[in-house]
Amino acid sequence: MQAKSQRIVPPGPKGIPFVGVLFDYIKDPLGFSQRCAQEFGEVVLLPLGPIKVYLLTNPEHIHEVFSHQNDCFIKGVSVRSLKSSLGKGLLTSEGDFWQRHRRLMQPAFHRERVSEYGEIIVNQTESMIGHWQDGSTRDIHDDMMKLTLLIVAQSLFGADIADKTPIIESALDAILIHFSNQLSTLFLLPEWIPTLGKLRFWRQLRQMDKAIYEIIHQRRETQQENRDLLTMLLQAKDESGEQMSNKEIRDEVATLIMAGHETTALTLTWTWMLLGQNPQVELKLVEEIQAVLKGRSPTVNDIAQLHYANWIIKESMRLYPPAWGTSRQVVKSLQIGGYVLKPGVTVFLSQWLMHRDSRFFEHPEQFCPERWADGLEHHLPKGVYFPFGEGPRTCIGKGFALMESVLILVAIAQRFHLSLHSNYSIELNPSITLRPKHGLKICLQERHRLTDVK
Repeated sequence: MQAKSQRIVPPGPKGIPFVGVLFDYIKDPLGFSQRCAQEFGEVVLLPLGPIKVYLLTNPEHIHEVFSHQNDCFIKGVSVRSLKSSLGKGLLTSEGDFWQRHRRLMQPAFHRERVSEYGEIIVNQTESMIGHWQDGSTRDIHDDMMKLTLLIVAQSLFGADIADKTPIIESALDAILIHFSNQLSTLFLLPEWIPTLGKLRFWRQLRQMDKAIYEIIHQRRETQQENRDLLTMLLQAKDESGEQMSNKEIRDEVATLIMAGHETTALTLTWTWMLLGQNPQVELKLVEEIQAVLKGRSPTVNDIAQLHYANWIIKESMRLYPPAWGTSRQVVKSLQIGGYVLKPGVTVFLSQWLMHRDSRFFEHPEQFCPERWADGLEHHLPKGVYFPFGEGPRTCIGKGFALMESVLILVAIAQRFHLSLHSNYSIELNPSITLRPKHGLKICLQERHRLTDVK
């Protein structure tokens, strides 16, 4: 034990001088990380240029980072880079500022409040599929992105803001492109350098800010009482009676819009792909929908009875977690796995790796919703399955996202069968989230035209 505690540097790939394994990692972050974990063990040192990254795949170590020793870490440089677009929202802020905002926003995500948005989710979904045509081909990723953006916008602002969603959508795309460009340079290129991509990013961001601030100012002037998240943010007060400033509200709104629609849209996108690849699973889903709903629209009260639908969403997030990896930067020295981690180094925790680990999941590459039937999530060690993170900084919108995913899945599957477009290549794009690089083409078939579902 003493000898192990003196081992300061864990094993890992050597790479080349000054660059390390940066190019190998950027080329294939999912596959490269997996190969390193298999070859070097549960603590791996990845030299990514000037940054030392410790890849952790022992669930006890991951739980230490998320929970018991979370005060030794701040968010990694990749998340902190989002401050230029999202400001100091829950995702990017730290310390007392984060704790104050978390307390102010928590009531907006209590179960009773979240349940009120169920009708918005179903209405928006049924409105979208009301325009779908039998036999047509669609990019379901694009559809899910637009749908979840409308849902989170209406839940946030209370009124239909369809005229502003194209502006917000363009800004969010610009943010993701900007992040990918920064990732390719390891976030070393200063923000003030005016590249063409950055000029577009700043322009789109100003347009989104203008739209958000217009809504905030209008709500303050009219003092309109709505049952939406924006009203709660405007009225929220901390222990000293102080309210959020317009800038603080803007930052939280921008964060919620991005995080609240991107991850859910991706969960559903990968779910449709998996259902297209596993027709026997879709058949069981349709049978459950027919048994529970008997032809009517789904509601929040039905979710507890839609067991298989819930398992499908959990299994989809296991195989294709929208947040596929997360990083933390050490700010106070600590030991993990017998190695000394000093301030400035980064730890990397990968949902992609842990969710597909054969130590914890039988036949981990298989899409098997039934694996969740006996409460598997509660029996797994902490640090194994964490699609929404873990510990004090677990995603505040977890309940909303799960409810939204199940309701959208059921509302669409009740009306349509989605089959994968033949000869269409699906390529993963692991950037800030795990996206399909070229979208996801599907063919629509109205449910009543199917002969294999009675």
